[in-house]
Amino acid sequence: MFERKFFPKSLFLLLILILTVVLTAAGPALAKDKQTIRLKIGMAKPIQAGKAFAIIRDIFVAEVSQRVEKETDHKIEWMEAYGGTVAKDGEVLEAVQMGLLDIGYVIYPFEPAKLFLHNFGYFVPFSSPDMSLVKDITNRLFTEFPVMTQVFEKEYGQKMLSTIPGASYQMITTFPVKTLDDLQGKKIAAAGPNLIVLQPTGAVPVQSAIGEGYTSFKTGVYQGWLILETIMAGLKWPEVAPYVTIIDLGAPPAVALTINLKTWNGLPEAVRKIIAESGRLLADQGVKDVTAETLMAREVLKKMGAQIYVLPKEEREKWARALPNVPAQKAKEADAKGLPGTPLFKKYIELQEKAGYVFPRRWTFD
Repeated sequence: MFERKFFPKSLFLLLILILTVVLTAAGPALAKDKQTIRLKIGMAKPIQAGKAFAIIRDIFVAEVSQRVEKETDHKIEWMEAYGGTVAKDGEVLEAVQMGLLDIGYVIYPFEPAKLFLHNFGYFVPFSSPDMSLVKDITNRLFTEFPVMTQVFEKEYGQKMLSTIPGASYQMITTFPVKTLDDLQGKKIAAAGPNLIVLQPTGAVPVQSAIGEGYTSFKTGVYQGWLILETIMAGLKWPEVAPYVTIIDLGAPPAVALTINLKTWNGLPEAVRKIIAESGRLLADQGVKDVTAETLMAREVLKKMGAQIYVLPKEEREKWARALPNVPAQKAKEADAKGLPGTPLFKKYIELQEKAGYVFPRRWTFD
């Protein structure tokens, strides 16, 4: 006969306890299984071109990913399409509209027709170079003039998450610029609306792309650029154009971050809330990061051998007075399109002045 053996009662209870602990621990692990949300985000510019572009990844994508994972039952799987891999300059708005991108970094100057009024900052030359001030003013304008956000939804099937200013434009040249007379007959490159500013200086405006800059400087295609200091430094232009003139053309509202409406409406409410809040963070933190990078870029330019000169107040005033009344002209064009051009331009200037900024020329709308 075989002897029947039993587990000691104490051992049996211990096994039950261990099993209970294991199952209890497994419960939360199973509950933490996340449902994946796939989102395509992109822009025309390469992420390596500077903070103004890298912030979309470093601030927005990072914040959304971290918060969605932590605060919801979902996680985000991103397809990041930077550097024009899905949409090039002037195509991002349409790419989001068609669903080729879920979220896009739309640069206003590359949509001069569809987002005409959004380019208002480029049409008020020599505005404040203070990005933080311009951000706050722009947010107020977009609230007071709802068409600025509604146009994305009504005409292009997307929701604006934030709008972000760019840094102030300066000038880099192959020759020293200390007065307006120094620009006479010189070929100066610029993009989009900035070409207007060059017309009364005696310079020859040249439309160009930044990727052509280094070679074009070296071969004499042109002798100058109206551009951001971060780009001058990042592309090592002082090697071929060693003079930088601080003209402070202004920090214009430059970019909208938008999301396709179908994508937006299909997201869980908790995820929408996080994306909306992250869009606001992108503008707030992005302005701080780009401002800091711009200050660093000026030091980098010096180390690269650039000679930096601040254009005197009287020369800025002379330049501004030589311009046609660009704000009034563009405001009337917007009015003719049924847009609130004149009141928006007036408010933009008024709010800067109330904040203490002094324009080198008093723009009027008579």
